[in-house]
Amino acid sequence: MHVRVENWEQAEFLLFVAGIRENSPYIEIGDLIHLREVLVDRQKGSGNAFEGRVMALQKREGLIHFQSPHLKGHIQQHFGHPTIGHTFSQFPPDADIPIVFNVSFIMNARPLFMMQAAASAIVRDLFINFNSTLDDRLGARWLFPEPTDMEPVTRVSADGTIECLDSGLNEEQQSAVSSISLHRSPVPYLISGPPGTGKTRTLVEIVLQILRVQPEACILLCAPSNPATDTLALRLRHSLKPNEMLRLNDRNRTFAEIPAEIMQFCYIEDSFFALPPWETLMRYRVVVCSCLDATVLVTAQCTNRSLAELEKSVVHTLHPHRKQAISPHWTHLLIDEAGQASEPEALIPISVVIGPVRGESWENAADVPEPQLVLCGDFNQLGPNLKSEAARAAELDVSLLERLFGRPLYANHSGARARIVMSDSPLQNYRSHPAILMPPSAIFYDDTLEPCAQNGTIVWPGLPNPDLPLVFLGCATADASLDERASWFNPGEIDKLLETIKSLLKNGGRCIPPLRPTDIGVMAPWRGQVWKIRERLRKSGLSAVDVGTVEDYQGRERRVVIISCVRSSARFLEEDAKKGLGFVFERKRMNVAITRAKELLVVIGNGVVLQRDPYWKAFLQFTLRNKLYIGPELDLELDGNYISRLESVTYPVILIVCV
Repeated sequence: MHVRVENWEQAEFLLFVAGIRENSPYIEIGDLIHLREVLVDRQKGSGNAFEGRVMALQKREGLIHFQSPHLKGHIQQHFGHPTIGHTFSQFPPDADIPIVFNVSFIMNARPLFMMQAAASAIVRDLFINFNSTLDDRLGARWLFPEPTDMEPVTRVSADGTIECLDSGLNEEQQSAVSSISLHRSPVPYLISGPPGTGKTRTLVEIVLQILRVQPEACILLCAPSNPATDTLALRLRHSLKPNEMLRLNDRNRTFAEIPAEIMQFCYIEDSFFALPPWETLMRYRVVVCSCLDATVLVTAQCTNRSLAELEKSVVHTLHPHRKQAISPHWTHLLIDEAGQASEPEALIPISVVIGPVRGESWENAADVPEPQLVLCGDFNQLGPNLKSEAARAAELDVSLLERLFGRPLYANHSGARARIVMSDSPLQNYRSHPAILMPPSAIFYDDTLEPCAQNGTIVWPGLPNPDLPLVFLGCATADASLDERASWFNPGEIDKLLETIKSLLKNGGRCIPPLRPTDIGVMAPWRGQVWKIRERLRKSGLSAVDVGTVEDYQGRERRVVIISCVRSSARFLEEDAKKGLGFVFERKRMNVAITRAKELLVVIGNGVVLQRDPYWKAFLQFTLRNKLYIGPELDLELDGNYISRLESVTYPVILIVCV
């Protein structure tokens, strides 16, 4: 790689790395860069190595700004007299340094350390509580709840009803809002539901109702990723004032990453995001941050434990003979998209909200209201993103939400349904056309999805059946690798994808409403394919079409979604499975992909390879059964499995003919 000068006096340089646009590699401000000089003519290293620190990122341009005084000194030694090197104008701004480097990026271990610290703190609580004679087992009841922990559920308001601010919530969603905002539960509330069932919408209403019903409530609202966290703040911004809600960000996050609409809810100091002054911070009713950024509160000792210790010390000093219970500052922790967070990641905000370890010195402990934990998500979608095989073997890819659903309390207990919201009877989906819901309802959700969307209509001659806006385009072209199988792409699928997009837009005026490029979303499981597709779209003047990986699309939707499956080489399937890559044998990634479309779903892939996966086999059987498959002939028996209620009720004639 080549380095350019940005500011010679300050030893600041520029490095172009295209992958940072896709967070590959993932780099943050403050990270370290190692540069090793390469002697190109000898095809070996010179032995000179330098260290730099990232100062700024321009992700859209792929530029890394870093500072390295040692590199500057080395350049002075080689390209000028060392005593007068600082006066040289040989390297003005934007000039290329005539040295080639091998560049490596040092992983930021801080998040791992914070997860370990949170886990250690919770373990200490569990150890003390399990050996205590007091009935204080909040940590155990949150992480390892038992059926005997269900009682008591107490009310927080004498008024038994609420009036939802969001008039569009259905009866099931209103029930969830009422249960959580009007009651205190000794175990976590779990809100689960398939894509498009309004989980985040319900969670936002829960926040607003808690604030209305409980005037002293202070809520920590989290999500695993910054985009998901921003979505929560965006939805709350119309109901809360800047002095009521704080969007807390890590200092290293760039301003460009924040939606302009929520900048007024952020605190900025010296051109960086920061934690507000103590008195200001304590006045916020809602603090919104990512699970990892909750470490800012831990570092500032703004946890329920630290605040209780401080309050106890002050009260005891001022009133040594007063017996007074100390209430927690954080009364609620709500985590959205909890199925995406690893359990150690979720423990960071839990360590903020979980109360102090009560012992003999805590008077009137039984009178202190306990914080409430609400987890919201869908564990049938993408879970924690892990690269380590050892971590997956240790089941760190299982989220806290998924693990709790597997415990007897939520799986078997007769009162479990009081805690499990939106997970039992048919679920109302407000996103997708009924035909798009048929496969995921049968394959992933026990045939429970109920279509309730009111969308437009896609008119496209490429549909085998205009009444069923779904098609599988078989493509047997070869895949190819990038950077020694670090990523993959499929040129033939890209050609078919471009042809499909152009055909859709050619007929866009016939759609209701008219179809625009921004209405189309394209996803692929490998970033190599994403880059190639974006390049081809730009050359065709279609850069407005949104392209990303499946992970980029979790929680999002488009009128039209086109999926490129990429993989055509069956011999690499085992390697993919070990690394958790691709679509084959990755049911959660498949589920996310096929549930993003509102009005039209197009899948492009090699059916012969995909049918090795039982879930893709069921999807392909659906397309064959309903004559929605176009491509090379598939030797696939229609066994009648995974026929959804929607399919059999809505299109009985098709099924009878096929039988």
